[in-house]
Parts: sequence; C-alpha cells; structure tokens
Amino acid sequence: MAKKLGLVLGSGAARGWAHVGVLRALDEIGVRPDIVAGCSVGALVGGAWLVGALEEFEAWGRELSPLSAIGAFNFWVNRGGLVDTRPAFEAFAAFDRNIEDLPVKYGAVAADLGTGEEVWITQGSVIQAARASSAIPVLFHAVQRGSRWLVDGAVANPAPVSLARFLGADIVISVDLNANPRVLARFNPPPASVPALDPQADIDASFPKTITTFIEQTRTRIDRQMAIARARAQAKPQLFETAYAAIDIFQMHLTRMRSDVSPPDIHLTPDMRDALPNAFDRADEFIEKGRAALMEKRREIEALIRT
Repeated sequence: MAKKLGLVLGSGAARGWAHVGVLRALDEIGVRPDIVAGCSVGALVGGAWLVGALEEFEAWGRELSPLSAIGAFNFWVNRGGLVDTRPAFEAFAAFDRNIEDLPVKYGAVAADLGTGEEVWITQGSVIQAARASSAIPVLFHAVQRGSRWLVDGAVANPAPVSLARFLGADIVISVDLNANPRVLARFNPPPASVPALDPQADIDASFPKTITTFIEQTRTRIDRQMAIARARAQAKPQLFETAYAAIDIFQMHLTRMRSDVSPPDIHLTPDMRDALPNAFDRADEFIEKGRAALMEKRREIEALIRT
C-alpha cells in the first residue's frame, strides 16, 4: 500500500505567501499530498488550493498593502475582536465546498475560547473552517461553530503535524514559518566591540593620498557605526515591535514543543524573520522563499515517497 503524504501549512499571516511557493514546488516535482492540515494562514492557503481558488485568493491578496490589509474587512467592535472578516470570506463563497467532498483530506486547527482546547475542524464548510482557524484574537472576530466560539489555532498548535497524522498521513512535510522569529536583534549586542580609531591620531604625511583618504573614510564609517550602536543601546523596545517579537517567540517555542511530541518527517523552515505580519506586498519574495525551502529538501522528499 502506498504511503500517504501529509502537508502541514503553519501560521504566519502575510508570511503565508511562502505556502504558495511550497505548493507550486510540489507541483513542479510532480508530488501531490493526500492530506492537508493547516493553521491560520496555512488553513487559508491550503483550503483555497483544494477548492480551486488559489489564483483568485492570490490576486486578492496582492491587492493588499500593509496599510490597506485591515481596510479590506469591516471594522466593527464585537464578538471579541475589532474586525469582521466575513465580507472577505464571502467573496469566495462560490468556491466553497464541504470538507467531506474534497479530493484530498483537509483539516484546520482552531482554539475554543470556552475551554481553551485545540479544535480540529474536519467537516463542513472549507471557508468557515479557514475563517475560524485564522481568527486572530482581539484583531478579528471570534467565529461561532455550533455552541463554540473559536479563534486562531496558532495559540494552540501553529504547525499541526498531529492533525495530519490523525487524518492518516504516513509521511509529513511541515512548513514552519515561525522557526526563525522576528526578535529585536538590536538588543542582542555583539560579543566584542570594535575599538574606534582615534580621530586625533596623526596620519603619516609620507603616505600616498589614496591611503590617507582610505584611512579617513574608514574612521568616518567606524565612527558612524559606533554612534548607531550607542543609539541602539540607549533605545527601548516599542509597542508594536515588542508585540511582533513576543508573538513570534511564543509560536516558535510552542511549535518546537509540539514537534517534540509529534515530529514531521520533513521540516521546512524558510527564514521569514524580516517579514511583518501585514507585509502582503512582498508576495513574490515570500513565494520564492517557500519554493526554495521545498526544493532544498527535494531529494529527501522523493526518497521518502519511494521507500
């Protein structure tokens, strides 16, 4: 019996463009997953791909700029969040299908506000499953499903390998967009500082002009770098950058802990640390990062499938 391949698409907001690159790379090498398990933007991209709306979803996403991303939704303080995402999801209603009718098994992860438990959505509307999985707490409205109110699955299982295994995957490729968190590197000083050149030191008059010019320029560059280093050392973390870093760090550690319990066979970790959550305008760059991450593991993937 052929082994079933599961693809796990993790959380990451605008970093999710990398998932598009992964899917394109799999198509390029002629590999199609039997199972897709997604969390947050991973559930969105995976769901859009399975219902045949990935091109339309990509076109819509490319229209979003960092400032207009929130404006694409309805601003309405209700249901535990600031923004109602229904208008955006309803735009794709014509593509919606029941998960049970998909040619590939699909599941999305959300979290239950009432119990704190992780929720696996494996039945019903694909669009509603993706919407619940990507309901970022405080920012987006919680989504009601039966008697439950659900929020973004990233608070419970950012890269749901366990869900892919539950759905029957023998081999799992996990795309982890938070493995390299966006930390505030300026507060991590280098191990040793480079002493600045003494600006008062005399330059030997016998040196050729080119050498004296080089020395003067080097002094200027070092002085500038030292000034920047002093300014950074005296700076304090700002509100939004602290929030970004904290969320990344949280998801990195949570994914690591979950992976210890249910490890993937192939772990793709494109370096997305320079990507802000609303950087939708960097689609081509992030798509290429996803494609490159999969191609780097191509031989391993093909070997696992063959054996």
